[in-house]
Amino acid sequence: MLQLSQISVSTEPYHQLHLRFKRQPDPSSDAMLLQNWLQQFAPLCRLQTEMSMDLVLIRFSFCDQPFYLHLEHYTEACWIDTDSDEADMLLSDLHHVLAQDLI
Repeated sequence: MLQLSQISVSTEPYHQLHLRFKRQPDPSSDAMLLQNWLQQFAPLCRLQTEMSMDLVLIRFSFCDQPFYLHLEHYTEACWIDTDSDEADMLLSDLHHVLAQDLI
């Protein structure tokens, strides 16, 4: 099971949540592990996962707004972003929900 070790918010150039895990997941093999980690948070729903060799994208809803979790192999980065102002306004609430998993 994945364990979140750090979560931070950035607003430049885009509104995003940056995630670090105790063991950073590998996009080529850990997509389902990442999806299972997200599923433990009751307010999140409608998860849809897309995978390639170096990128995982998980679309999900929070408070009826779309969010996108990205996991990239080359940069070892994991972040959540949105595509609307309404969802941007919910990032701090989503941060609070995910922070419950911090070690």
